[in-house]
Amino acid sequence: MDQAPGTKDKLARVLMAVYAIRPKQVAEIRLDDPDRSAGLLRIRRPNRLDHEVCLDDFALRLVKGWLIERHQRWPLSTNPYLIVSPITALHVDRPAVGPSNFKALCDRIGINATQLQQDRFLGEARETADPVRVRMMRLFGITSHTAIHYVRAAHPEYFTIDPTQA
Repeated sequence: MDQAPGTKDKLARVLMAVYAIRPKQVAEIRLDDPDRSAGLLRIRRPNRLDHEVCLDDFALRLVKGWLIERHQRWPLSTNPYLIVSPITALHVDRPAVGPSNFKALCDRIGINATQLQQDRFLGEARETADPVRVRMMRLFGITSHTAIHYVRAAHPEYFTIDPTQA
């Protein structure tokens, strides 16, 4: 976490590294998407059902800290997005930050966002080892095919027959 200097960067890093949320999705989180009282974060997905992420206490503290910092820095901002930059905070068109805003953060840790997401999926697959329980599908909002792919990579010994071809 020390490589992410500010609250905004720490929050973005946690969302990408722990919850495997893509940079574009992080950039598009709106102010009303976090439900801090329920510990949930809505991830909007065009042409699909929204995905709800259960945030841990650390992530919730980062959300709260960023909301406080955001309001202190730009009290008049009407930008509807959670993550804003000095440019987007007061921009008349109220745009989302671009996913490229997180590139420097990824560069500092030496891994790109796709690798970060794949590493998180694989780590969870090593722990879960059973796509039938759909834990990975619920946790990350991924398809059964994707979950099986990662479980198979983590535990090839369980797959003498390819379950996607059976």
